[in-house]
Amino acid sequence: MERSIPGTASRAHSFATASGVCVRCLAARPEEPVLIYWANGSPMHVPHNLTEAPIAGNRGTIGEFGLHIVGVEESLAEVVLLKTVATILSEWGAAVARVRINALGDKDSRTRFEREVSLYVRKNAAHLDSECREILPHNSMAPYRCSSEQCRSVTLAGPRAMNFLSEKSRLHFREVLEHLEKLSLPYEFDDMLMLDEREPRMLFAFDLAGEDATVVGGLGGRFDDYLRRLSPRPAIVDGKTSAGVSASVYFRKKGLLAQRFKLAAPSGVPSVYFIQLGLRAKLEGLAVVDLLRAAGVPILQSFNSSKLTPQLAAAREAGVSHLLIMGAREALDRTILVRSMDNSSQQIVGLAELPRFLKTFR
Repeated sequence: MERSIPGTASRAHSFATASGVCVRCLAARPEEPVLIYWANGSPMHVPHNLTEAPIAGNRGTIGEFGLHIVGVEESLAEVVLLKTVATILSEWGAAVARVRINALGDKDSRTRFEREVSLYVRKNAAHLDSECREILPHNSMAPYRCSSEQCRSVTLAGPRAMNFLSEKSRLHFREVLEHLEKLSLPYEFDDMLMLDEREPRMLFAFDLAGEDATVVGGLGGRFDDYLRRLSPRPAIVDGKTSAGVSASVYFRKKGLLAQRFKLAAPSGVPSVYFIQLGLRAKLEGLAVVDLLRAAGVPILQSFNSSKLTPQLAAAREAGVSHLLIMGAREALDRTILVRSMDNSSQQIVGLAELPRFLKTFR
């Protein structure tokens, strides 16, 4: 479900304010995840190691567009966000060269990693830049922020966060990678993608193929621990309100007209609800949603549940006339089952023919 932020049209928001809104919404209605977007004309959070573009020194010329998915612990949240950001970048004319990704893990994972880093950099202090040596007793991670050749040669040979993941964090990261393979997004590990003060469990960065006139790059990750600090204590019991992913697209503001940021008019009232049953169907379902969006066919859907009952209940509440149902078999065959809500009549439609078929319902 998508919930808007009050006042979005009239004032800027940031990662922090959007996160606060999300956890408050989930505290009130924890049964539904929150999907929101926000924008800021001057990014408050400037990422480390995003791209080679000098974002930090050009805050006044860079804008930020952000997306949040909060209330979903499963790795599907990362996949939906990665797919969405890749689509946004593509439609803005910025081809994605690769996604760089690094797993930092939960609090226990990070503690073990930082302890090992502390021992390592102190052992190799003589090879560090002089300024880093001075602050090393107070900040053992300082060499990882330094751009000097001395520090870079030391950190590149140092400990890697992925080697210190807890079992739970390792399994989650493996699932994300398996899903990435199915999205056909080229990716590579980047051990230096870290040092984010929001304590992410995972970080990913989009690098562009060539220089784009508008888009600088994109960055995102899983921020469960950050959200946990914002969540009302009674709502933390099931863990969902402290689980979420976020991503930002950074763009140059120069030359952009205000019209570029206006929301497009809805293409119509959705008359169909898209139900996915199982993980394979959800992964293939991302392509289905993209196909229908490009064809201008409005639909309702939720990727939060893999079971039929809650999705069917949501479809009935919405009052749609037809269901689109995809299970493991349909995902494999690249077909979809179209069922009437009135008389339960149904037929199988190939995905290639689906947009044209659905337009006959209007």
